[in-house]
Amino acid sequence: MKKNRLKKKNIFKKLIGAVLIGSLAVGVIGCGKSDKKDDGKHLNIALQKVPGYIPLYLLRDSDDLKNALKEYDVKINFTEFESGPSENESFAAGQQDIGVIGNVPAITGIAAGQDRVLVGIAYNGEKTEATLVPKDSDITKLEDLKGKKVGLVVGSIAQNLLDAQLKSVGLSIADVTLVNLSPAEQSVALENGEVDAISTWEPNITKIRKALDAKVLADGTGIFLGENPIIANKTYVEKNQELVKIFLDEYRKAAQKVKDNPQAIAKTYAEDFGLEEEDFVSALANAEFPIDLNEADAVDLQNTVDFLAESDIIEKTFDIQDYIK
Repeated sequence: MKKNRLKKKNIFKKLIGAVLIGSLAVGVIGCGKSDKKDDGKHLNIALQKVPGYIPLYLLRDSDDLKNALKEYDVKINFTEFESGPSENESFAAGQQDIGVIGNVPAITGIAAGQDRVLVGIAYNGEKTEATLVPKDSDITKLEDLKGKKVGLVVGSIAQNLLDAQLKSVGLSIADVTLVNLSPAEQSVALENGEVDAISTWEPNITKIRKALDAKVLADGTGIFLGENPIIANKTYVEKNQELVKIFLDEYRKAAQKVKDNPQAIAKTYAEDFGLEEEDFVSALANAEFPIDLNEADAVDLQNTVDFLAESDIIEKTFDIQDYIK
């Protein structure tokens, strides 16, 4: 049994390596090299096409942030990434100053030695990540996942969710077989029986439920906050505290617009995100936009640090409080 667990752990580490190393940025909007002097003449912002990050798209497509920073003579650049690992690569290359990202890549970036701090929470929500099963599945509770195949993006926030879910019922990752699947592959794999369950995030939850009439086996309620931090280059923050404060204030205002009228936001952005308007609204329904990072967030993020260390994804655990600005 011990040998089987060790073998599974080694396979898991290889999968993680592939995810963290092999990702590439797929879209660039006004991207330019970062000024290494960090003199505040630039604000390079990383974003990803996830509904929960929609406040940043509002800032990209309006003059609100530009006007708020007008007196500072700042050139604002937005760069769009497919995933957290590719965003991490750009931060490591000194091309980004601030951005939104999932909890796992946020922390692996710190563990890799990036000059990084967490300055806020872009969005979270206990129901924004979930594990799903086919509508006619005989899996009715988390305990039933033992010995089953679970599809997910290895090294993502979904992996962290599944770990928390299994631990909550006395199981561990070693009790299931992980199948590394991109979000685009997950629905087909579940439909064809290649996996018994899928752990994923919005809007994939909404897409899979709609396409297959799939059931949510469990989400993060009571065990997992689904943190998506706002990260920043530490040196940039130290030298440009006022710019970062203004950015966070504008993000907060944009998030309020999303909360006040999600239907209008969906009308503008759903098609670009590959969703029907109603599905876009549904994907946003369980998202919270706290912006400020509180003690509960810190505890949840520390749990992620510990999970990554226990899984040998990072070499050792550390105190997340040391990286909260």
